[in-house]
Amino acid sequence: MNINNDVGIIEGVYDITLPKVPTSLHRWGRVVWLQDIEIGSRGKLLYIQDGQCSRTHLSRITNVIKAMDYVEIHTENNIYRLRLLPGESYHSGNN
Repeated sequence: MNINNDVGIIEGVYDITLPKVPTSLHRWGRVVWLQDIEIGSRGKLLYIQDGQCSRTHLSRITNVIKAMDYVEIHTENNIYRLRLLPGESYHSGNN
């Protein structure tokens, strides 16, 4: 499964060894564009901050769970839970 250009809102980041323990609280609520999200890769989360495009590089992705309205990305270090925004993609505003 490859997820590229979907848009989501980070609803939680959790430590992989303690999945009930929240981490990276500053990222919660951030709207991000998902890039290169597939098992075995080091995906990226792109976002706009202070008028500039920034990115968060993920550690190696070990699992991806995708449903209609959310995606859960498991990396070597964290679990990212994102609510997907329907009909939105990175390219939708660039047509």
